[in-house]
Amino acid sequence: MKKIITLSALALMALTANAKDYIDQLSVSLAGTPLGTQETTISVDAQDNGKYTLSLKNFQLAGLGGIGNIVLSDVDATEKSGRTVLAADQVIKITEGDDPDVSMWMGPMLGDVPVSLKADMTDDNLYAVITIDGFGGVDVVFGEGTYQIKNSGFENFHTATAGSATSDEPNAWHSFMSCTGIFASMVSSTPHTFISEDVRPGSTGSKSVAVVSGIVMPGFLNIPANGTMTTGQMKAGAMVATDTGNCAFLDFENEELDANGDPFYTVIEGRPDSLAVWVKFKQGVLAEENADYKYASISAILTNGGYYQDPGDSIATNVVAKAANTQIESKDFTWQRISIPFDYASYVANNAEARALLVTITTNAQPGVGSTDAANLDSIYVDDIELIYNNNLTALNIKGTDIALEAGKADYELTGVSGELSLDDITAEADGQGAIINTTVESVEGGVLVTVKVVSNDYLKTNTYTVNVKGVTTGIGKAETTTVNGVKAIYTIDGRRVSSMDAKGVYVVRKTDGTTVKVMNR
Repeated sequence: MKKIITLSALALMALTANAKDYIDQLSVSLAGTPLGTQETTISVDAQDNGKYTLSLKNFQLAGLGGIGNIVLSDVDATEKSGRTVLAADQVIKITEGDDPDVSMWMGPMLGDVPVSLKADMTDDNLYAVITIDGFGGVDVVFGEGTYQIKNSGFENFHTATAGSATSDEPNAWHSFMSCTGIFASMVSSTPHTFISEDVRPGSTGSKSVAVVSGIVMPGFLNIPANGTMTTGQMKAGAMVATDTGNCAFLDFENEELDANGDPFYTVIEGRPDSLAVWVKFKQGVLAEENADYKYASISAILTNGGYYQDPGDSIATNVVAKAANTQIESKDFTWQRISIPFDYASYVANNAEARALLVTITTNAQPGVGSTDAANLDSIYVDDIELIYNNNLTALNIKGTDIALEAGKADYELTGVSGELSLDDITAEADGQGAIINTTVESVEGGVLVTVKVVSNDYLKTNTYTVNVKGVTTGIGKAETTTVNGVKAIYTIDGRRVSSMDAKGVYVVRKTDGTTVKVMNR
């Protein structure tokens, strides 16, 4: 059922000067159809009982009219990795707004409205997923850049300048006009990114970005230069194209800003399972000796925000996961959707926390290899890049019995077990790296009902599974626990069970597969 975050008039009036106002982009969809984005303020107020009140005032559906004041009070909060995680499922009444430009507010006509909120916040940022069961289902996402790359549809551009040369670069992305390194002047005078009105099939936007190769020192050396753009910053630090002194890099300590006033890094604090993107690739004319290098490339490296470059140090210890496709084919210069899975397993020993994502897209997977024909250059058009967060249950075991999960099936029954059932008797795993698993046990007639909700790491999707366990009992009326996928319980070194590893020290993590590992949180 679709739902949304709201707040009652009483809670709205009760907000004090202590309320924190967050200003960010609010994207709205109606019955699955995007209605665009708008800059909006959401206020969050800490209550005396440890819970929170959230206010979205004068909420409107673009082009359709005003909804009203959305207020949600007594919102539950938990601490997780330095962030406050908020959650609520309530039935509220939407009240009239006070915007004089709105003649009618439709929200109050709905009466009681089921509303749901999933959010996390810091002192500086709020990310909220809000849904309301009305008007066919309204979905609201507040805040950019925490779980998705900003300007992911390439609708917004800024002008980058190098000397007298200029180039249109997508906001949050960069090419050679903002390059650094001792050879930056040699490569920064040629534009490589362009605004395109050629958009992917089914796009709701009007633009994409065209990344085009070039020729360095045309008429003299005629050196092919790959067309490249990155969420980090380009560096030209070596004469030889394959030297790692030529790279894209990110570093939270890099205080430079681009021509739009944005940093040369993208903050991503989720654990995406794959990267999906639409591309349209055309190769120009390769030298005969380079005929085998016929592929474009996309790479994405999730790091802890410390310095990392691509290509770079293969043994870097701040990598969380990598995703790469180095064999993107032309396919007759048609639009194609590419999905690239992230590899976490190869970097689990780093114990790094996801903080930043370095994405690099280039017209040739081989550095320094590209078209030698200035009239027929390589180009890759890019549209609608998206980080995918999975939330499907892949394994469920109750009192030693595996539940035979089936695609598309959510409700199950288990017989043949006996005794008392507790949360410790249940293990669940999901296909999402950062998926949140909420397990509930409650007594019902003839047995115990086990409910498992799997929420995607970006809070946008929830899958609910139930198992009616016949013939067992539970010692409590209802109990629930929430864990991150793959983790059953976390203990301090002295044996105390905790909900997260926020403080520094050594922890013992018991995983859903029965194994335990020691983790040092520095």
